Amino acid sequence: MREIRQQPSKRKHRSSSEDVAYEFDESSSSESNSVADNDVSALAERKPSLIARELARYNIDIAAISETHLSDTGELSEHLGGYTYYWSGRPAGERAGSGVGFAIRNSLARDLSELPKGVNDRLMTLRMPISNNKYAHLISAYAPTLPSADEDKELFYQHLRKTLENIPICDKVILLGDFNARVGTDCDIWNGALGKHEIGKCNDNGLRLLSLCAQFNLSITNTYFRLADKYKTSWMHPRSKHWHLLDYIIVRQKDLRDVLVTRAMRGAVGWTDHRLIRSKMRLQLKAPRRAQNKIPPKLAFSNLITSQELGKTLDLKFAASAPEPDQGNVDGEWKSFAKHLHDCALDILGKPQKRNQDWFDESDEEIRTLVKRHRHELNSKQIHANSNRDASRKLKCKVRELKDKSMAAK
Repeated sequence: MREIRQQPSKRKHRSSSEDVAYEFDESSSSESNSVADNDVSALAERKPSLIARELARYNIDIAAISETHLSDTGELSEHLGGYTYYWSGRPAGERAGSGVGFAIRNSLARDLSELPKGVNDRLMTLRMPISNNKYAHLISAYAPTLPSADEDKELFYQHLRKTLENIPICDKVILLGDFNARVGTDCDIWNGALGKHEIGKCNDNGLRLLSLCAQFNLSITNTYFRLADKYKTSWMHPRSKHWHLLDYIIVRQKDLRDVLVTRAMRGAVGWTDHRLIRSKMRLQLKAPRRAQNKIPPKLAFSNLITSQELGKTLDLKFAASAPEPDQGNVDGEWKSFAKHLHDCALDILGKPQKRNQDWFDESDEEIRTLVKRHRHELNSKQIHANSNRDASRKLKCKVRELKDKSMAAK
């Protein structure tokens, strides 16, 4: 996943000195954070909320997600977690698989001038305005795995090339995702595309990715920072137990100066065998145009259906204190009329009550304690690396027990 951190400025536009692009992969494992249920209202174990908690802990504003396993395109807002999810997957009639998306902090999602657009089940784009009438184009990508057919790989890169060709050269590009590729260490051959701090050997998928970067003058930011290998690699091979770098954050070569650091976040809990990759960047996001008039609060109109007395009381209150008509100013008279009507309705009807909390909200404190204890066990030197998956399995079982307990009580 990738984040873009935005800090308000005293000037008319918003500026961000440490905008972060953050990539999180949900793929490649039965323990992944993918969601196989097409019913968005019943997402398995409320994983979006659990992911949102980790994003908030790392102060992530925008995250790209791979392999969501959701059909069609859609949107889900987690008010408690503070993030809104957008996804693009296969058509509803086909078997769920692949899928990409974005998780955007609600404070940013409300101000989006354009919603993310799905290209297919492996590509999704998001265009955000920045300063000087330019845009930043974020692309969430999930490439076919190494054993996949060559036709699938060619089709993926064909769609990705077409997407990049449609982006103006003056705009910024932030390409995020799980490319299932190893790019190797030949920085002299792939000058510009690779930095001097790469890791591992190159494979066939890596050659495809490097060729794409060379064609569009892109740079893999993961290879431009001198870090220990444990802060570079993102995935461990299940048999050899060797760590590899498969998840990348890629920008234009001319925008490398805006990238502060790109590294793996080892402490993030995502129920996936991929580590989170985060990149801090300097960006200036353009402030959205806001409405001049404040939107009035919602009213509990449903009370009128259950009580006829409320309707009569509202009519009497409005008639008793109705404003005098102003024949000379129609707009002013209408505003005065609308404000008086809303004030009367607010006094009589009140605001709508919030819905009852679900099992996840009721068990919030217990889940926080379980996740904190689980994170402490993962960071403990006494626990063996092979038992990390067992610890994650136990945590999921405990969360299911809390859900069953809450549902049985109702």
